[in-house]
Amino acid sequence: MLAWPLLLVAAIQLQVPAPTGMVNDFAGVIPAASAQRMERLLLEVQRKSGGDIAVVTLRDLQGRDVGDVALRIGRTWKLGSNAAIGEARRNAGVVVLIVPKETSADGRGHISIQTGQGAEGFITDGTAGDIRREALPFLQQRDYGAAAELVAQRVAERFASNFGFALDSTATALARPRAPPRRSRGINPIVFFLGFFVLMALLNAGGRRGRRRGLPWIIPFGGGGGGGGGGWGGGGFGGGGGFGGFGGGGGFSGGGSSGDW
Repeated sequence: MLAWPLLLVAAIQLQVPAPTGMVNDFAGVIPAASAQRMERLLLEVQRKSGGDIAVVTLRDLQGRDVGDVALRIGRTWKLGSNAAIGEARRNAGVVVLIVPKETSADGRGHISIQTGQGAEGFITDGTAGDIRREALPFLQQRDYGAAAELVAQRVAERFASNFGFALDSTATALARPRAPPRRSRGINPIVFFLGFFVLMALLNAGGRRGRRRGLPWIIPFGGGGGGGGGGWGGGGFGGGGGFGGFGGGGGFSGGGSSGDW
C-alpha cells in the first residue's frame, strides 16, 4: 500500500510543462531577440516540412537524466506530424533541451538533442553529437542564446536538406565564440638570470672604458597575473498557454545525443 503514494508522487513530478511556442525558455536564459529569431526559423521549418523542432530550457532536472527528460518532452508534446505510415514527415520532430549550469542542482550544465523516429534518418546520433559539440563553447561561456540558436540553425538546415526546401529565415550570423584570455606565464627564471649576467658583463665592460656612459638598469620582473535553484522554473509543470501545439506525432525511441559541461 505504501508504494501507491510514492508512485503517485513520481507521476506528478514527471509531468512536463505545456509548450508556449517553438521556443520554451522556462529557465529564463535566452534573450528575447534570440528567441524571436528562432521562433521565426522553426515556424518556417514546420510550415515547409510538417516537422517540429522545439527548443526548451529548464532550470533543473530534479535528479533525472537529461536525455530521458527530453524524450519525455518529445512524447508528451507530440512533436512531429501524425501523418500516415510511410510519409516522410511522420514523427519528424526534434527536442533541444538545455539546462544551465548556474541553476542545475548538481552544479553541471546539461544539453540533449532528441530525435523523433521520422528525423533519425537525416539527423543520426553522430550528427546530433556533432551539433551538440559545436555548441559547447557557447554553453561554457554561458551564452545560452547563441548556443540555442546554433543548434536550432543546424537542425533546421538538416530538415531543409532532407525535405528539399530553402530556408528564408536564419537564427543569427553564427560567429565563433571568443577564446578566453590567456594567462600570462611571466618570465622564465633561466631567461631572467641569463639576461642578468649579460647585463652585468656589459656594465663591467663599460666600467673599464671609464663609465662615461652608464647603461640603465632594466630588470624585467615576471608577472603572474592573468586577464582575465531548484524547480522547473518558468511556467512550471502542467501549465497552460495559448500555443496551438505541435503536429500530433510523438514517436520518439531514444535517438539523439546528450552531454554536460
